[in-house]
Amino acid sequence: MLKGAIAHRYAQALFEIALQGNLDAIEAELQELTQLIEQNAEVAHVLYHPHISLSEKKDLMKKIFAGELSVTVGNFLNLLIDRRRQNYLPDIAQEFARLADGARNIVEAKVTSAVPLNDIQEQRLQKELVRITGKNVRMVKEVRPELIGGVMIKIGDRVMDGSVAFKLQRIRQSLSHA
Repeated sequence: MLKGAIAHRYAQALFEIALQGNLDAIEAELQELTQLIEQNAEVAHVLYHPHISLSEKKDLMKKIFAGELSVTVGNFLNLLIDRRRQNYLPDIAQEFARLADGARNIVEAKVTSAVPLNDIQEQRLQKELVRITGKNVRMVKEVRPELIGGVMIKIGDRVMDGSVAFKLQRIRQSLSHA
């Protein structure tokens, strides 16, 4: 089964449970758990090592995260270990965040520009993206000087490229086909 499909299935299951409880708390806890595992090589080694038994992994995780994990997230981690899916945890956390954003009517827009946007430009762009999408927008900004000028926006699978580099490329293509 594809990595994304597995991550989506587990994230969806946890998301449905989280909707009955506290979505924000479970999302934050899942993100913290994922970051702690990614930042601590020893914990990651124990969790991902194929020759450490499932019961040893669960016991070690219980000791490491004693009192820090809610029952829901603790049981979820144990389920992942039991099913040998713990290596999908970062993808599951990312998919869970996407589902939680959807429930909150939030969409993420990746905004790439040649130079950093000033506050006024950001506010205008934010307003326009809210108008276009009909949702609250969380902007993730990136600066790439090779765009020369303008801005490129990616929301989900949709890309709006208003960069000078893209316009020059289109002119080049039209001249070569003429």
